[in-house]
Amino acid sequence: MPDTNDPSANNSGEPKRGLPTSPVISPAEASMTDTTDDAQSDAAVDDIMKKDGDEVLKAQDEAAQKAVVMKRTAWERFTDWNASWWGNPRKRYATISTIVVLLGTLFAVPVTRYNILGLVLQSPITVMALDSKTHAPVSGAWVEIAGRTIHTEADGKAKLRVHAGTKTLRVSKPYYTGYTSSLLVTLSAGKNSYTAPLVAQGRQVKVKVVNKVSGAAVANAEVVVGNANAKTDKNGLATIVTPSGADSQDGNVTLSGFNSSKVSITAAGDVAKNTFALVPAGKLYFLSNMSGRIDVAKTDLDGSNRQTVLAGTGNEDRNATSLLASRDWKYLALLSKRAGQYASVYLIDTTKGDKLVTIDEGNADFSLVGWSDNNFVYQVTRNTVELWQPNRQALKSYSAANGQTLLLDQTQASGTGQADYTRQSFGSPYLIGSQVVYAKNWDASFNNWSQLATKSAVLDSIGVAGSGHKTIKSFTRGTTDSSGIFINQQLYAPAGLYVYFSNGTTESFYDYENGKITEDTSLTADKFYNTPYSTYLFSPAGSATFWAESRDGKNTLFTGDESAKNQKQIASLSSYNTYGWFTDDYLLVSKDSSELYIMSSAGGTPLKITDYYKPAVTYNGYGGGYGGR
Repeated sequence: MPDTNDPSANNSGEPKRGLPTSPVISPAEASMTDTTDDAQSDAAVDDIMKKDGDEVLKAQDEAAQKAVVMKRTAWERFTDWNASWWGNPRKRYATISTIVVLLGTLFAVPVTRYNILGLVLQSPITVMALDSKTHAPVSGAWVEIAGRTIHTEADGKAKLRVHAGTKTLRVSKPYYTGYTSSLLVTLSAGKNSYTAPLVAQGRQVKVKVVNKVSGAAVANAEVVVGNANAKTDKNGLATIVTPSGADSQDGNVTLSGFNSSKVSITAAGDVAKNTFALVPAGKLYFLSNMSGRIDVAKTDLDGSNRQTVLAGTGNEDRNATSLLASRDWKYLALLSKRAGQYASVYLIDTTKGDKLVTIDEGNADFSLVGWSDNNFVYQVTRNTVELWQPNRQALKSYSAANGQTLLLDQTQASGTGQADYTRQSFGSPYLIGSQVVYAKNWDASFNNWSQLATKSAVLDSIGVAGSGHKTIKSFTRGTTDSSGIFINQQLYAPAGLYVYFSNGTTESFYDYENGKITEDTSLTADKFYNTPYSTYLFSPAGSATFWAESRDGKNTLFTGDESAKNQKQIASLSSYNTYGWFTDDYLLVSKDSSELYIMSSAGGTPLKITDYYKPAVTYNGYGGGYGGR
């Protein structure tokens, strides 16, 4: 009987149509079948896992290998490549041949050759700007090339260094048509010279600039008119272009070492109408009693821009007031009785706005010795110290640089009163280089003459800074009928001193020079006392001297070296006398003891600066500064 619960059977007892039928498996067969399927499944799984694991390991190995490769440096990779390349002769020779051919091709063409070399190498070039019509040099033109800008000098040239290769040159200047050109800068010395013709668009005016003191042409002076400018050449000439519609224009002329000058340029004028003079820079200081008092004044070197530096008080001594300038004109020593009963010694510092400083003052008489560089030497006689007391006279030095005063030496003395004294006194001090050379003499009251037998007059020297004090020579008294022991000196050369001594019986003459003293038997008392001795004025650098000699009642002026040798006569039968130097380029001379002039150190016609006040004191033999003549 059919199973009614079998879904595959119908009511008729037959299988349903359209549905698959499954074979009937016994329990034993089912068990065997399950075991076989599990084994096959496990084997399949193992194959899959083994295959996947191999692929993973392979990928990991590849990644690790790539990581190792990535860690190699560029130098290591290059080394490997180079070893491979060098180990292959064919590759090596082919590469070298290719490079040689390529470089040869590039260097065969100048443009590429210099453009390549210009990456590392520079070359000097010269650009010459010229007026296209007159062919005159054009100064002050702007030259632009290779990122650099420079202007042409007085000769129209601009010199600079740029990298080699093809460059664009541009040259321009106001009132000119600009110039542009492409050029090749080579590495050949002397072949990089280029000319830039400029076309003037205004009126060309030729000007000349001269030195007002010497009259000589002034080179490299810059003339500026509006937007136009030009520099003078070695002949003092320059061409400047002004706007066409202007008949005249105001401008300025400037040059370092000279005062600037305002000028008016005439467009239609010739060189004579457009010649301008520059005054050398600097101030000259002098005494003046134009106000009725004795003032210290200063002016430019042509007498312009006069100013009163120190107004007089009206208390000044007309005969004793003195002004001595150091050789560089930085400092002035002034001896003046500005207040009270006694004169004082002052310093005027021109580097600090003409600042006034008191060097020494008090109840004393002061005598100025002079300047040695920036050290000023002077002598003091103290009125409060009696004849028989020590330290009545002192020799001092003042440093203008640090404001310190040094005591160089003092005199000795003994006794009890006017009728009982033995005293020491200074002879005339002379400055020889950085040394003060001076005598210390002895005299005594009538009752004390016998004491002089134990004394010696000495010729001493000491540095202006207080060092190196020594006795050059001692002189003793030979008889008992003399009231003193005295040494006399005369400066006969820039660094030469005659020395005269008499012991009451015999006379002796000596020559002191270069630190040594020797007896001079050719000298006599007449020659010693009656020879006219020149005062040799040293130039600021100390390498030249300036002096005068009287001939036929007139002065003949000379310059020479530091020893007054290799002399050059710059004026003869002159009414001028020596006064000083202003820099090493100019000489100062006086006329009629009231007029001050300046002239070139090479000679020429003096230019008057000003009238001045010359005191009665004259510092003969003093050449270390100016104003004492």
